[in-house]
Amino acid sequence: MKKDLPSYVRLLLASAVFATAGAFLVPNAAKAEGLTVKEAIENSPGHRSGPDEARFQRGVKAYDRGDYAAAFKDWLPLAQQDDLAAMRNVALLLRKGLGTERDPERALFFYERAAEAGFVPAELNAAFMYLEGDGIPRDYKKASFWLHLSAVAGEPIAQYNLGVMFEKGLGVSRDLPRAMGWYALAARQGHSMALARLAQLVPTLPPPNPPPGEAAAKAVKPAPPAPPVDILLPDTDNHPGSDKQASPDKDAGDRLRAPDAAIRTPDTAPPSDPAS
Repeated sequence: MKKDLPSYVRLLLASAVFATAGAFLVPNAAKAEGLTVKEAIENSPGHRSGPDEARFQRGVKAYDRGDYAAAFKDWLPLAQQDDLAAMRNVALLLRKGLGTERDPERALFFYERAAEAGFVPAELNAAFMYLEGDGIPRDYKKASFWLHLSAVAGEPIAQYNLGVMFEKGLGVSRDLPRAMGWYALAARQGHSMALARLAQLVPTLPPPNPPPGEAAAKAVKPAPPAPPVDILLPDTDNHPGSDKQASPDKDAGDRLRAPDAAIRTPDTAPPSDPAS
């Protein structure tokens, strides 16, 4: 946290950061002592090996050459066996209608099933489906649930969006200190838009000790309001070549549209798969 900020501002931000801890649920996979999400994936009943790994990689090659129907055919049996990466890949194809009929509700089923196992990229996909209303009713409360989980797991784009939701009261109670806490966590990871939002909000905070006396108090001008802010909707799909726990965007703020007064859809990009 920058030392040139006033001490009361630094104290407020630090308190807000700690206020975020313990307020949200954690993935089931993280509840077992000493068990990481990676280990949960490796130990899950649906974790592939031998012929299943060959099938998964065959689906990757089919996807790369644009044969989405073949990729769907290879990945669906794995997804039905609770392979987390395959579930997310199948969800992508269903959501976009690639190689199969578009079915957003079924896509959400697979995203949420993988997310419930603690697969952070799938948590983000489910959150953004609810944020966009992508073939399903828009639901900020359910979006905030999945964003909470991925934010606790350390995803800066989720932390930033949670900050927006707490600042505006979208699906959660409006809570500016908590919003600034999430912005601060995202900014510490280099999220440029979170840092910019903090720079906009800090000057709007009231002074810690207003001058005594009615005349002096009247002389204090109220701080100007911060400009509007809104949710970022990045392309959260990654390539299907692996099931690593990677962030959807290494620096999402550098590749996304600037926020404005209304939710915006992401720029059109070549389809890619979310299993990395």
